[in-house]
Order: sequence, then structure tokens, then C-alpha cells
Amino acid sequence: MTLRNWWFVLPSLTLLAACGDNGGTTTGSTGTDGTTEPASTEPATTGTTDEPSNPSSPATTDTPTTDGTTTVDPTVGTTDAPGTTDAPGTTDAPGTTEAPGTTAEPGTTTDDTTTTGTTGPVEPGPEDIPEIPDDGMPSSAHFKKIPLGMSEAAQGYWEYTPPGYGGGEKYPLLVFLHGIGENGNGDSELDKVPNNGPPKLQKNNQWDTTLPFVVLSPQHPGGGCPGSGEVHSFIEYAMTHYDINPARVYLTGLSCGAIGSWGYIGDFLDEQIAALVAIAGDGKGAFMKAKCELGRVPIWAFHGDQDPTVNVSGTIEPVTGLQMCDPKPDVEMVIYPGVGHDSWTKTYDLSAGHDIYSWLLEHYKQ
Repeated sequence: MTLRNWWFVLPSLTLLAACGDNGGTTTGSTGTDGTTEPASTEPATTGTTDEPSNPSSPATTDTPTTDGTTTVDPTVGTTDAPGTTDAPGTTDAPGTTEAPGTTAEPGTTTDDTTTTGTTGPVEPGPEDIPEIPDDGMPSSAHFKKIPLGMSEAAQGYWEYTPPGYGGGEKYPLLVFLHGIGENGNGDSELDKVPNNGPPKLQKNNQWDTTLPFVVLSPQHPGGGCPGSGEVHSFIEYAMTHYDINPARVYLTGLSCGAIGSWGYIGDFLDEQIAALVAIAGDGKGAFMKAKCELGRVPIWAFHGDQDPTVNVSGTIEPVTGLQMCDPKPDVEMVIYPGVGHDSWTKTYDLSAGHDIYSWLLEHYKQ
């Protein structure tokens, strides 16, 4: 199915003014390749967007322009996947679909078979997006954890596969990088990852199951933010272990995950991904490193102008710099007025009116 059959007209992008994450102080540390974490953590949330009560540092005197935006918090409530039969503590092999009464073995892969019965890899065009059937199941039924050691990935992660996945078609991939408050060991601490972002929506049955993305949410181990090499390796793993259209690989992250996302494209540009959504991050270092070449990746960045944790200049400066490049790249930003560090809840649940998922799907590598 082609993109023109699937999605809507890309909403007009408006240059707004500044961003926000939840506070909790840290002493600051670096990721595995020297990426610097923000000064505060974002604790586990339950869908609220209250401003952090203990910001680690005040916002600077940068004064971007403003535009009225209303935060709408999603209703939160976890729901176990209905109809599952796994024994407690067991995990299906990543990317597999279990037939009734059968048990998936680690390392198994789906058989690439066309609808006419001819075996062999399905080679989609860059514009192709699979049709997503309505199976009547909530998003949590398609959402499961893959602890460290249960796959060939170097990290534990959460997996969401859309209805109909597993028949050999190639799907868009969305990799989500969490904030520093969700760092963990990839096993016993993996349940922290669905505190925010797409995995939170998937766990709480607030994710639109008609979206065609395979969504993988790895847990960053140790302190600091994800390093660019770590992100690159996980994307490579995902592309080789799931049925993924290589022209449609996307990256998104919030706070420390957005900092890691900016750092990743500063090093690897568009080698793997077709577009980036970065929320409450800092791309100044990436822009200093790559300059206008950074614009090879379409970027939509979001921030709150009252962010006490990652200053809004971390979005305004690189985006403004890129918009001055010739030719002007596909790079935009939304700055939410009066919003602190949590500028991601309203962005990921689409309540702010910016359809990031349709925007991502408008982009693919030729």
C-alpha cells in the first residue's frame, strides 16, 4: 500500500517557543561514548504533566517567541495482554507470532512468504506500507518485554509489533530512546521503560493499533545518555532480526534519549534512519560537529520554554542554524509556551495537535 493511500496531509509546522522534563537532581555523568546527561532525571509518571517540583537548574534567559498550546494528559491505566498463555517469567522470541498451543523458541524467525505462496524475501518499495488489519485486540496484546539475554541484542528492550505482523511483509521501524529516569539493567529494571513515550501508550492501550510501526524501546544501561555507537548497534540489530523496510527506519527520544538521538545523527547522519523526532533534547553539539550536513536527516524537534532541566536553547540553536543552511533542510521545531521538561506527553499522545507519526511516514529513503 502506498503512502498516499495511508496518511493525511502533513500538518503545518509552526515555529513556537521553548520545552520541559521532570526534575530530580543528579550529579551528571556521561554515556558510553561521552554523551552528557541532563542535570535532572525524569521519574516514573502516571500520565500527569505537572512541572518538576525540584528543578536542578533554572531556565536561562533565552526568550523565544510563544504560541498558546494546551496540555492534555492521557488517561492512564495498565492492562495485561488478554488471552496470553505464557508462563510467568517466560518471553517469546523477538519478532515471532505464536500459534495457539505452540511455544516460540528463541532465535526463530518468520518465513518470508508472499501472498501467492512463493517463498523468498519480500522486497518492498521505499513507499510501501503494509495494510494493518483490525484484530480487535488492544495494543497491550502486541506489546512484550525482551529481557537482556533473551535475544542477540546488547540491551533488554520492549517490543511492539502491529496486528498482522509476521507474514513476511516489511514494516516501518520506530526506535524509542527513553529518559535518564528509565535507565536500568535490561532485566529486572526493564519495567521502568514504559513510564513515558510510545511504550507507555502501548502498555496502557492508548496506542493507535492502525499505525504500521514495529516499535522497539531499548533500555540504556548505567548512567548518562545513550551513546551514538549504542544506538547504531541497536538499530542494526533491529533491522536484521525483524521484518523491517530499510527505507523506513525512524528514531525518536525524549530528554536524555533525545540528547542521545541528536548525538547519534551527529555521527551517523542518514546512514540508517529516514527521520528523527527529538523532544526536550540538546542538539548543539551535533550541529557544531556536522553543521549543515546534519540536515540530511529530516528533524522535527519539540521543547518547552520553561524547561529547567534541558534548556530550550538545546533545540532552538541547532534548528535555527539548520534553517539558515542553503538549501534549507526539512527541519522544524515546536516550542511550547509555559511548559517545563515534560514536553513529550502531549507530543506522543498527539493531544497538542502535532501528528508526528504521519510526519514520520511522509519520509523514506530513496
